[in-house]
Amino acid sequence: MSRYQQKKLQELSLIFSQGRASSKQIQQLSALLAQINQISGQVIPESTHNIDLKNRLY
Repeated sequence: MSRYQQKKLQELSLIFSQGRASSKQIQQLSALLAQINQISGQVIPESTHNIDLKNRLY
């Protein structure tokens, strides 16, 4: 991740977490996360979508 991406991610994440993000900022955050995931080659395994909540510890 480049320094620009890191700084932009921190900025947009803060705005989002505070509930102040506009629809344009949410789209920017989504696009940035997609870029970061594509660059890093991370793939979320399909199996993580089927989490068994009954056996989850709280």
